[in-house]
Amino acid sequence: MPVFDAIRESLRRAREEHERQQTENRKAERSRQEEAARQARLDAEKERRLGAIRVITGDVKYRYAIIDTLRVYAHYTAEPGEAYDPTASTVRATRLMQELAHAAGCDAVIHAQYHISRSPVRRPGYPDSPMYETHLFGTGVKILGPPADWDQKDWHEDE
Repeated sequence: MPVFDAIRESLRRAREEHERQQTENRKAERSRQEEAARQARLDAEKERRLGAIRVITGDVKYRYAIIDTLRVYAHYTAEPGEAYDPTASTVRATRLMQELAHAAGCDAVIHAQYHISRSPVRRPGYPDSPMYETHLFGTGVKILGPPADWDQKDWHEDE
């Protein structure tokens, strides 16, 4: 009988260890899912904030504090067989500017200037493919509020 008791005890310990391991695995998986959900929320919030940063070629009517002069560069070359998109470098430069402005604590980039150039690039199998370069610079600002002469009472004259 002692042999059977030893086997039974060994099986019981193995079952308990297996159950403990499964519980730990479930906890770890739940933790990974919670972390992934938290990261997705953070990414969505960052994306919302980046999208809210405007890159404007003129001025704004709001009061603002100048943070810094910002400059970015982007280029685009079509891959062999791919239809080229002449606006791709500009879109990339604008996105890079939004990311740079966000990192600097800016709400907007004003007086932005785009300098776009096109030049041919020779590559094997795809001669003279166009390469577009965009240099973008502007003034990063923090919006402080509406102008001092902005009277909101004028908005409700009909009331």
